[in-house]
Amino acid sequence: MQRAGHALLKACCITLLSQHFPKGVSSPALPNLPGTGCLMPDLEHMLLLFAAGLVGGAANALAGGGTFFTFPALLESGLSPISANATSTFSLWGGRVAAVAPQWRAIDVRQRSVRVRILTALAGGATGALLLLATGERAFMFIVPWLLLFATLLFIFSRRVGGWLRRHLGGGLHGGLQRLLEFAAAVYGGYFGAGLGVILISIYAVFTDITPNMANALKNVVTALLLTIAVIIFILFGRIAWLAAFITLAGAVPGGWLGGWLSMRVNPQAMRGIIGVAAVLLTAWYFIKVYWLGNA
Repeated sequence: MQRAGHALLKACCITLLSQHFPKGVSSPALPNLPGTGCLMPDLEHMLLLFAAGLVGGAANALAGGGTFFTFPALLESGLSPISANATSTFSLWGGRVAAVAPQWRAIDVRQRSVRVRILTALAGGATGALLLLATGERAFMFIVPWLLLFATLLFIFSRRVGGWLRRHLGGGLHGGLQRLLEFAAAVYGGYFGAGLGVILISIYAVFTDITPNMANALKNVVTALLLTIAVIIFILFGRIAWLAAFITLAGAVPGGWLGGWLSMRVNPQAMRGIIGVAAVLLTAWYFIKVYWLGNA
């Protein structure tokens, strides 16, 4: 039995290292968690996931874009596409909560507008998570490059997008339509979420008169809340690969703290540039992988 167990573990690791997961699922002969794909990482993969969590958590606290690092790492480790996304959401959720802790006092939950935004975030995050679970694995993999492209363009051209919205829409939308935009952003956050911070900051800049620091704090709180409800749904439906999740989370939590500390000491534009380049390269790779190599 012991030899058989070692052989099975070795076979799983070899399969991971050879990247033979054309549809994001493990071989039927290997043990797996329902809906997640097989993941028994060796030291190399554990370090990769930890590093992805560390960088992703720091990136989210500094300029956003943490999903650009965690999702591809989890996907390339052998998880199915939807499970990789759910596990990435769970992993970065810890970093988001860590970033919110020092900013929570800046949010006055007694204000009706804040309470409405919180309820909108929870409803949208739940809707997005359920939509993700309703999407087929193969269909989602074909959508992934386009989601990354959307998030990359939004991340890079966020200031121009915000400026365009202010010029053409600022002051011209009813409060109900503003809430609709916030709900749509929350749905996207529960579904995929890369670049969500840019969307929320743009909405706040156009339709509110709060200060940039307050907008950033509100963005972090809203994001943490909608990710919380999404994570709860993913847990209930068994789509989180716990071993990979906790390895990545172990990096994301100190990464969020590190990013918050660095945000006061590092040029944010330089960080956005680095993250933007990484996002462009990852997006290009996934278009090649899915549509040219047919690895979906």
